[in-house]
Amino acid sequence: MSRTVGKVSGNSAAFLLTAIVDSSDDAIISEDLNGVVTSWNKSAERLFGYTASEAIGRTIAELLIPQDSQDEELDVSARLRRGEHVDHFETVRRCKDGALVDVALTMSPVKDDTGNVVGASKIARNISDRKRTERSSLLLSAIVDSSDDAIISKDLNGVITSWNKSAQRLFGYTPDEAIGKTVAELLIPQDRQEEEPNILARLRRGERVDHFETIRRRKDGGLLDISLTISPVKDSAGTIVGASKIARDITDAKRIRSALVESEARFRQLADAMPQMVWTARPDGYIDYYNERWYEFTGFSREVFGDASWVTAIHPEDMRATLEAYYTAIRSGQPYNFEHRLWDRSEERWRWFIGRALPIFDHSGRISKWFGTSTDIDPQKHVEDDLRRANEALEQFAFSASHDLQEPLRAIKIYGELLAKRHAEKLDPQALDYIRFLRDGAVRMEALVRDLLTYTEALKYDRSVEIADANAALRAALDNLSSAISESAAQVTADRLPSVPVSPTHLQQLFQNLVGNAVKYRSPERIPTVRITAERQNGDWIFAVSDNGIGIDPQYKEHIFGLFKRLHTKNEYAGTGIGLAICRRIVDQYRGRIWVDSAPGQGSTFRFSLPE
Repeated sequence: MSRTVGKVSGNSAAFLLTAIVDSSDDAIISEDLNGVVTSWNKSAERLFGYTASEAIGRTIAELLIPQDSQDEELDVSARLRRGEHVDHFETVRRCKDGALVDVALTMSPVKDDTGNVVGASKIARNISDRKRTERSSLLLSAIVDSSDDAIISKDLNGVITSWNKSAQRLFGYTPDEAIGKTVAELLIPQDRQEEEPNILARLRRGERVDHFETIRRRKDGGLLDISLTISPVKDSAGTIVGASKIARDITDAKRIRSALVESEARFRQLADAMPQMVWTARPDGYIDYYNERWYEFTGFSREVFGDASWVTAIHPEDMRATLEAYYTAIRSGQPYNFEHRLWDRSEERWRWFIGRALPIFDHSGRISKWFGTSTDIDPQKHVEDDLRRANEALEQFAFSASHDLQEPLRAIKIYGELLAKRHAEKLDPQALDYIRFLRDGAVRMEALVRDLLTYTEALKYDRSVEIADANAALRAALDNLSSAISESAAQVTADRLPSVPVSPTHLQQLFQNLVGNAVKYRSPERIPTVRITAERQNGDWIFAVSDNGIGIDPQYKEHIFGLFKRLHTKNEYAGTGIGLAICRRIVDQYRGRIWVDSAPGQGSTFRFSLPE
């Protein structure tokens, strides 16, 4: 047999080496000391996208290395020139299409026959899948460790296999203390040992355990209320090999829930003890609760809520207006306040109630609930009706009486004057005095009747629809007082005054009476001055009419606002004592008040408040 049998010729060896290189799953590249590619196998073509003809003759730096990694190639080349090997160097390389790929490089220097380094051989392995798995694993690990919940894994025997940082915070055991121990021996109290076998049995059947509330024991022996969510873990073949458990501390939540239940029980107890009908509604106005008083009064079903639970109890004439008022309040978020009639089944008649509701706001300022009551005002409404009828009758009587009295008073005045004029020579001086007294009394009575009529008419204006310009009202009052102001040479000044929601006629009457009094009760020692001002205070306008007149003794500050109350005789100052009573009645109508600050000889300041 020839001695060459079993040997491979030089050409055959080269072909064999090329075949081996091209069949490798790794990219195999050779380069000279300048980094110029001198060989490029098929796997390099598959991995990086360049054909051999595209790659050979170009540098590795321009071909594969991202811009931010250029220094890396310089370091590697320096090591190779020194004859060093570079093993499993993990980095990133750029493909022909611009995509980046994770690779592990093994690089060896190539030497010539004399042992000089003339180039390098590189093996590049694609590790993108592994790096992606590692990154996912790191991300998952970071998520698990950053979770506020304890995340634990265990095998099907209940032995702990992983333990995150929140598990350590929650239960007090470090991972070294927990891993390898069973959940039963580590965390479950003695009186709950039966829970773990039942959970493991469910997991082996592939079942998931959701929000199971129980108690677990800490390392220090303390007990925790927790909620468990446990899922089976399967291997790549779909076989259940363990479980993942999320444990959430619900100690505070249970305490809050218990306090809420207790608070709601106290609320219901209080609501049921109240004489009013009490109810609550959702933010959209849907009524979801009534107290016992409601069911006792209406006899309605306890199963029905929302509009259907209350609209049929309301008088048909009041229903539409009530619904409109209620849902207007719901949409605007403003308190609800409305009167209507409800059917009283025990007395079989309609009774008047006032319904009220207030919005309850959460920490963000949104309405979370409505709290409402219905209060029986039927007796009050009947009293109001009786009082209104009595007032109407009294006003009608006063109006009629004042008109009816004016005619005989005119007759007394006229015939008294005729008697004095035609028969004066026949009457002695005393008789003439009697006639004069009679005539003066008739004139005074006529003034009283006229002022009384003004007093009774003071409430006949609808204040809800008018806005009065106080400047215009003052000008009208001063026009009416022009003769008195001119005669007394009074100086009347005023600041710019606001507009207020009152009857312009009422405001004019106020100014006319107060300025008229300031001019009338002037001091003989000085020219009368009157000043009118206004300032805003706590949602009201405070008007002030100040003078330098004779003043008032403080003990009479309330007395002067009474009907027919006077501090001076008619010989000293004319008048009937009704003007300030009219002022008080007007101001009272608008829920304001009127008062005076004064001292004898130092003038007076009358103030009255009206709504802003």
